[in-house]
Amino acid sequence: MRHILYLIILCLGLVEAQAQKLSKSYTEVSLSDVLIDLNRSQADSRISFIYNELEDFTVTTSFRNQTIGNAVRQVVGFYPMKITETDSLITVECIQKEAQKVIGCVINEQGEPVEFANVALLLPADSSFINGGVTNANGDFVIPCRPGHMLIRVSFVGYKTHYQPCTVGEVGNIRLRRDAIVLKNVVVKGEIPQYKSTPGGMTVEIQNSILKDVGTADDLLSMLPRVEGGDGKFTVFAKGEPEIYINNKKVRDAKELKQLKSTDIKSVDIITSPGAKYNAEVCAVIRIKTIKRQDNGLSVEAFTQTKYNDWWTNYEDFTLRYRTGGLEVFGTGTFYNHHYSEDPVLSSELLFDNNPIHIDQTAPNSIWFTSVHGKAGLSYDIDENNSIGMTYSCSGELYGSGEMNGSQTIYRNGQLEGKVSQWMHVNHTTIPDHDANIYYVGKIGKLGIDFNGTWLWQKTVRRDIETERSTELENRDIHSNAEDRRRMLAAKLVLSYPVWKGELSVGSETTSTHSNGMSENIEGWVPASENHIKENNLAGFAEYKVQLEHWSLNAGLRYEHVSTDYESYSIRSDIQPEPSRTYNDLFPNVSIGWQKDKWGLQLSYTKRINRPSYRSLSNYVQYDNRYQVEGGNPMLRPAIRQDIDLSVTYSWLSFNAGFEHYSDKILNFSSLYQQGRDIIMWRNENFDDFNCCHASIVASPKWGIYTPTLTLGYFQQFFDVRQHGIVHSLNRPEWSINLRNWLALGKTAKAMVYIHYATTHDYGFSRQHYEFNVNARLQKTFMNGQLTAVLFANDIFRTLRDKWEGYYPVEVLTRNANQYSREIGISLQYNFNATRSKYKGTGAGNAEKSRM
Repeated sequence: MRHILYLIILCLGLVEAQAQKLSKSYTEVSLSDVLIDLNRSQADSRISFIYNELEDFTVTTSFRNQTIGNAVRQVVGFYPMKITETDSLITVECIQKEAQKVIGCVINEQGEPVEFANVALLLPADSSFINGGVTNANGDFVIPCRPGHMLIRVSFVGYKTHYQPCTVGEVGNIRLRRDAIVLKNVVVKGEIPQYKSTPGGMTVEIQNSILKDVGTADDLLSMLPRVEGGDGKFTVFAKGEPEIYINNKKVRDAKELKQLKSTDIKSVDIITSPGAKYNAEVCAVIRIKTIKRQDNGLSVEAFTQTKYNDWWTNYEDFTLRYRTGGLEVFGTGTFYNHHYSEDPVLSSELLFDNNPIHIDQTAPNSIWFTSVHGKAGLSYDIDENNSIGMTYSCSGELYGSGEMNGSQTIYRNGQLEGKVSQWMHVNHTTIPDHDANIYYVGKIGKLGIDFNGTWLWQKTVRRDIETERSTELENRDIHSNAEDRRRMLAAKLVLSYPVWKGELSVGSETTSTHSNGMSENIEGWVPASENHIKENNLAGFAEYKVQLEHWSLNAGLRYEHVSTDYESYSIRSDIQPEPSRTYNDLFPNVSIGWQKDKWGLQLSYTKRINRPSYRSLSNYVQYDNRYQVEGGNPMLRPAIRQDIDLSVTYSWLSFNAGFEHYSDKILNFSSLYQQGRDIIMWRNENFDDFNCCHASIVASPKWGIYTPTLTLGYFQQFFDVRQHGIVHSLNRPEWSINLRNWLALGKTAKAMVYIHYATTHDYGFSRQHYEFNVNARLQKTFMNGQLTAVLFANDIFRTLRDKWEGYYPVEVLTRNANQYSREIGISLQYNFNATRSKYKGTGAGNAEKSRM
């Protein structure tokens, strides 16, 4: 009997020794997704639960070498769950079955999460207890309850007990105030890292930062580290213009960023090394993740902005959304009246053989347009894992034109040749664009499916009238017409499946584009042209990402086959008659990262491509003045870019450095138009051996009501322009400093002063002069956050100018322009029962749209 007992004990020990141990780290991940991940990560037990019963509960925790049973108990924590374990089955069930929930987050005065705070729901009449819960490591709580008016009570040692009325749904952040009597000499400290490493880039936490309620997503992006721009046009430091996504849905219209409130944004990923599933032309990606909303019914969102910079500019949009169950129907209308002006002063040295010409020119010009945009769509969530939807949008200009009144003083060989008065009027018409999208996102077992289809049609018409009057030279009248028509059909399919401890994604994307363009000058000063371009792009890709404790690996490979058929009826004699081409390229990417507590480290490599726009590939020639024209280049080749990046993050500190190598870099270049004629042509051309280095450091500490964000940047090109006939060396680096100073003015108001300075530096064939400007804004919320008012002033001291010199074999050009960047404005945003869209489509052919 004793031997049998020893044998049983030994077997139990062996079973325990062979049980698979798990090490995991989760931050604000749905409990349902955590349990799915734990189920995939081991084979000892199967975890059973109802997905939509647990998806609103979030998990923030980490553990090492735990059995599956202990791991499940740790992630469930204090949530109202019943855990049942058998030999090979673990069942997790929410013991409170109410469909509605009160969801929120408890923070302290510094915006840091409060863990283990007691949250209770009470009846307002007699304060009797309804239900309760405890906050997790991120301060989050989820309490099931029945619909109705309630009183929420939050308490924690060292803080004053907080009471506030509430109903079901999101209650947002609840801020606890310290109790000086209870706390005495005890100080409780905690901190959420503001910057975290993510595969290919960095994550910026928004909900616990000063940026939470700055206004719209457009406002928010302009204030992120290493991001510059506004009004839907942004650039990422050293990477260029990014693709922007909201909950994996590609932003196709800048107005979408104005329609999204910053209070609905959970975090933003700034990806500087995009993976294989993104088009090879994309060098940077911004992914916006929003807070999940459960509200049904009708929601209204309205936004208006007016600003003045010697001219008025107005923008308005209005969105209606109705949601019931899994169905959502929405519509958006936008009106935009814009005025842009500048007063450039130019000086040109045209270096013709033994016959130099010097031109001093003023060209004050204004452009104004009025555009409207409409969008409608619907989506339907079949269940928690499957969703379908479609959108259709139409946009166009009601009116668009521009005007220039300028003058030229022309010297030849140092002697006055003549003075010319110039007047130009441009009429630009955009026939309504049409954009339709469909999507399906779902799961079949463990197989994830993401399909998107897109159709796009565009047409633009331009009419130019120009007069040149002179007493010394001949008078000229120039009438030019241009028309462009483009259409695109695209589809993208991504399949994902869990493999080992990670996820494997494979997919394909195809686009078919037709572009037709014509241009003519009635008087014949430049030749007429007509071209037809047909391009087909077929891509296949695979990507694998895996998390191994503190380490992460992301590797992918994208193959693209591009065939271009080019037909032209007026190619100049110095251009090959058949510029049709076929490209077959491989684009690898790999990143390896390490994240522990507040520290993060990542090294990545990517290969990308920059394809020229269809207008750059056309053979159009546009008349600028009697000595200068500009046009396209049908022989332009795509540019290949290879990047190596290193990034380090620690809490509110972030460092990034990188190196880029280009083959066939595309740069604007000035050359002789035709032999024997004193005319210069501007167009894009390819250049080899173009390299860049960059580095930046960002610091965003918080000191009471003051939150500064300091960004120091370095950028330098290494490009030997002397190989291309330039006598100057153009490798001067850029040093930049950006400082945003935020000051909290109570609970509902804040102010910000922004200071920017960049040194004189070189890029391409030009020397860009230094920049300095100061912006300021004051904002306040009303009506419980439903109404936000912002007063802003940009370029307060009117120091921003577009000032540079360009050096070319046949020309030295200088430009100094006031672009009326000093402006003052106000914006108002109103949201009633605002909810984020359930539409999950990402679109297809997104990079191709940018080229069009």
